[in-house]
Amino acid sequence: MHLQTKKQKLYYDEVIRLHREYGYGEGRISKILPIGHATISRWIAIFVSGNKEKFVRMKKQKPRIVPVVADTQVKDIKSLQSEITRLQAQLKQESLRADAYEGLINVSPHANETPA
Repeated sequence: MHLQTKKQKLYYDEVIRLHREYGYGEGRISKILPIGHATISRWIAIFVSGNKEKFVRMKKQKPRIVPVVADTQVKDIKSLQSEITRLQAQLKQESLRADAYEGLINVSPHANETPA
């Protein structure tokens, strides 16, 4: 394809890259780049028609997107998980304590008396 407009020169390659590498459609690409759905759809169609054999091979090999998680993020996640476990145990303990206090109040000999 011969790129004619300034917009084509700026964004065509990126549109095709996002579509090929990540499998993004025109809706997702239009949220990333300042280009309308129809233009993106047309560019993808032009690319596919000009690269049919190559595009069929690419479709068979779906892109594999693996999120990259840094070691510090893994440590943070584990730390937060252990904090959640600790807080859940503490909540359970406090809930039992509250139930015990409520039980003591209910069985107290002065619980049913009304003040004079």
